[in-house]
Amino acid sequence: MSFKGATINRSNGNLGRNSGTDRVVCIIAGATKPADTVYNKAYELLDITTAEDLGITASTDDTNKELLHYNLSEMFRLAPEMNFHLIMVEVTKTVADLVADDSLKAAIRGIDNVNVLGLSGISTLVANAEVDAVALQSLVTSFEQEYLYIDGIFVEGVGGAVALAVADYPDLRALSARNIHYMAGQDPAVSGLKAEYAKRAAIGIVLGSVGVRKIHEDLGSVDIEEKPRNRRGEENYSLSDPNLGYWLTSALSDGTGFETLTEPEQKSLTAKGWMYVGGFTNYSGYYLNGCPGAVSKDSDYAYFNYNCIWNKAARIIRNTLIPRIRSKVPTDIATGYLKSTWVSGVESSVKEALQVMVSAGNIEESDVYVNPAQAISEDSPLKVKSKLVVGRIVHEFDVDLGLTNNL
Repeated sequence: MSFKGATINRSNGNLGRNSGTDRVVCIIAGATKPADTVYNKAYELLDITTAEDLGITASTDDTNKELLHYNLSEMFRLAPEMNFHLIMVEVTKTVADLVADDSLKAAIRGIDNVNVLGLSGISTLVANAEVDAVALQSLVTSFEQEYLYIDGIFVEGVGGAVALAVADYPDLRALSARNIHYMAGQDPAVSGLKAEYAKRAAIGIVLGSVGVRKIHEDLGSVDIEEKPRNRRGEENYSLSDPNLGYWLTSALSDGTGFETLTEPEQKSLTAKGWMYVGGFTNYSGYYLNGCPGAVSKDSDYAYFNYNCIWNKAARIIRNTLIPRIRSKVPTDIATGYLKSTWVSGVESSVKEALQVMVSAGNIEESDVYVNPAQAISEDSPLKVKSKLVVGRIVHEFDVDLGLTNNL
């Protein structure tokens, strides 16, 4: 007998983290691949140590002058209860290359229920955003034709050699690329470490912010509805981490400090559809400015969270109706219309399926209607109309405050 006692073996994968399909996030990273990994292959990451086991470490970031480990660690710092996916691509790839790469598209399709993509580590320049956004939207559209609904693609907006005046930032709101979102914010504590980091944007915090929120929440919300265990009790969900020294200040990806931006300039960036990081005067922490997309602000789908809501409903409705495909539809012999009992059965089954979104707080209510006076055939699909009642997002408060002698 020895004094070894009890041996405790560490098991993993039993928590069922990210077991739902609301958030299945993949970062597509231009990076120097470690040995024993390949490009255009999806790797599931349970935590940052899973990435480190692949050979992606702070040391390789330093050696390769890249920010892959940094971005992954930020994703898990903000969403520690999420699983993420990683696909590495050659750093020389352009957006046009990626959109045309069948191997990359196959790797994306191979991730069950994937619905959010992030793009980092390639030359997605702020100045070229209008061209790249349209190309990336075409990728979303091609997946949608396969009934693979991508809620959004978040792109690292890389700064140019010379800082842009805010007035010269491209107007993404003038485009028709509702699922594309550009991040143009960086943490000076990281961007100042190497010359190669100086123009990069912090895409990891965006994907972490996605992972920790429910689909109806704005990515710029100061607080979140359900905090991870390690941050329960805090009054907000700031990006800042004083222990790590992260996000104690912020800047645009060309190095322009947030503190130098006037309020009209801040509003202009948001109005043009750019994401960045800022803080409130005399309130602790730094936060994303929201999740605007590259489409007109008048669109119902001008923000990431509304695309998430629509896509979730589309998936639910599609899966509810497919079992009825090529089934008999009874007809009312008196009117020739679709039989009312069958119509109400379709309406109630879809509405019941959407109830899960009401329970989750994604929507307030839904409505489903099938017009019984339809002639359906192989060439004439049955038309179903559905509407979702969504909550609103408060962006600012306007408070009247005065003094008085009595109330």
